[in-house]
Amino acid sequence: MLAALKGGEWDLVISDHAMPRFSAPAALELLRSGDWPDLPFIIVSGHIGEDAAVKVMKAGAQDYVPKDNLARLAPAVERELEDAEERRQRRQAQEALKTAEEKYRGIFENAVEGIFQTTLDGRLLTANPMMARICGYDSAEEMVETLWDIGRQLYAEPSRREEFARRMSREGRVFEFEARFLRKDGSAIWISMNARAVRGSSGEVVGYEGTLEDITERKEAEAELRRSLDRLMAIHEAGIILGSTLEPEEIGTRLLEIMRSISGLNAAAISIRGEDAEPVSVWRSIGLDGAGRGVREGPRVREAIETALRDEAAQVFALAGPESGFATGICLPLMVRERAVGVLEVYGPGELADGGTVSIFESLAGQAASAFENARLYGELMEREKKLQELVGKILVAQEEERRRVAYEVHDGLAQVAAAAHQHLQAFAHFHPPPTAEGREDLDMVSTLVRQTVGEARRVIADLRPTALDEFGLRSAIRLHLDALRAKGWRIGYEDALGDGRLPASTETAIFRVVQEALNNVGKHAGTTRVDVALVRRPQRPLGPGERGGIQLRVRDYGKGFVPVDGAGAGPGERVGMAGMRERITLLGGVFRVASRPGVGTLVLAEIPLLGDPTGKTVADILSRPANSDPLDAHAG
Repeated sequence: MLAALKGGEWDLVISDHAMPRFSAPAALELLRSGDWPDLPFIIVSGHIGEDAAVKVMKAGAQDYVPKDNLARLAPAVERELEDAEERRQRRQAQEALKTAEEKYRGIFENAVEGIFQTTLDGRLLTANPMMARICGYDSAEEMVETLWDIGRQLYAEPSRREEFARRMSREGRVFEFEARFLRKDGSAIWISMNARAVRGSSGEVVGYEGTLEDITERKEAEAELRRSLDRLMAIHEAGIILGSTLEPEEIGTRLLEIMRSISGLNAAAISIRGEDAEPVSVWRSIGLDGAGRGVREGPRVREAIETALRDEAAQVFALAGPESGFATGICLPLMVRERAVGVLEVYGPGELADGGTVSIFESLAGQAASAFENARLYGELMEREKKLQELVGKILVAQEEERRRVAYEVHDGLAQVAAAAHQHLQAFAHFHPPPTAEGREDLDMVSTLVRQTVGEARRVIADLRPTALDEFGLRSAIRLHLDALRAKGWRIGYEDALGDGRLPASTETAIFRVVQEALNNVGKHAGTTRVDVALVRRPQRPLGPGERGGIQLRVRDYGKGFVPVDGAGAGPGERVGMAGMRERITLLGGVFRVASRPGVGTLVLAEIPLLGDPTGKTVADILSRPANSDPLDAHAG
């Protein structure tokens, strides 16, 4: 039987029960002990008892057919062949399932990602070894037994578990869901999770399963990259900000704000060195109150400041108050022209001692020192410019005083003598008329010359210093000057909106001279006698204490015009007096502009600022004010 079984492919075995030296139970045992577990075994016998048949059937025989009922053999064969095929398929499926289970178990046990299954309420059902290693447990079994509420036990932020559940309910799956997990030892890690909802037979969600990986290193690298980018942007921003202002106070404030935004420092200060051996003193600071003030007053900080100034090198040192957030101190010298003029102090957590952070602080300190030096040089330049303006102002005032003196001397001397001579000549002609016509003509000629001398003296007096300007003010002086030009045939439109009250003498003089010079230029160069003059006070109401107003002057002609050179208003012949007009207005803190176009004409525009009580101010008060930067009319721009 064994040789036959090994010699071919068989579908079924039919055996008698009792045979010489063999039997059905022996045949069945041989069959089942070999490689034919699914081969059907049917007994056909006429002498087997009922008990023996039952015993053989229990041993594994599929059926028993009595010899006196062989009609049942064919259906039994068909049935057993079908059953054998089913058993074979079932066994193959079981073997495939076992192979798959073993394969899955290998993947599950050796996966480089954590694999898990959980219930809806957060109980961990299954975890692979990698999941346990990621979360710091000794084994997956320990992790499954320990975690009965992962929302509170595993998630560092339980709200992320709630967000996970909401997305699962809404979408059925999540991809690259990031959260912070707490390891067994309490440390936090970042994980990225891919998961799906597990549904029951009726479609309801019964749990979740998925994979996760530890992305802590990636998140830390991203955070470090962001910090580096923030630092680079801060350095770039600091360069722009520190280079765009010349105000030391703004430089110091913005520097400290930038440093705090990129480093997480708790306190910082800029300390400036005093004269000679005087100690440094805090000039600008942030966070130096409470604990910060106490930390800075310690001997370790004083020693570091002195060392930074002496050695002109950065000092990084530990502080005794890490529990209050002041674990590290940094003192950086502010170097200006190869000399330490102060110290940039930084106090905060231990992370500040990182070499990259210290390098950034050194870069910012260097930029700040350069900005401070630029501000100092600018301040010196402005001080010299102010002194120059004051000097020129004094020269102009002296010039006006000299003109006034000469005008009064001409008035009291030459003009009076010439007038008296004219009167005496008229009296002489009346009481002693010449006897001849020739003598009368000579006397008339002399009288005419003396009268012209008187007129010329009065014109010189008016040009040197109009008496109306001293006695009646700017409005009357300009009106008289314009009336004189109208008498010569000029067509002049005049707008007077100055209001009542006198202006400072320097202001009145400057405005009158600009009007005088502008009209003189029109007469010499414009080729026209049509002019519009406007004097406007802004605002057109009395000024309150400390309130600022201004005077605007416009002189517009409709003559030939010219092409301005470099926007300075110069034209053919350099437009005599243009520079003098600009000087006068600028010295009063005003703005002077000229706009011209060939064939259209020229506009001279000046704006002079005033203080709240202009009549009580001196020239020095006005000269000390910064120049007005308000925009002018677009035509003059």
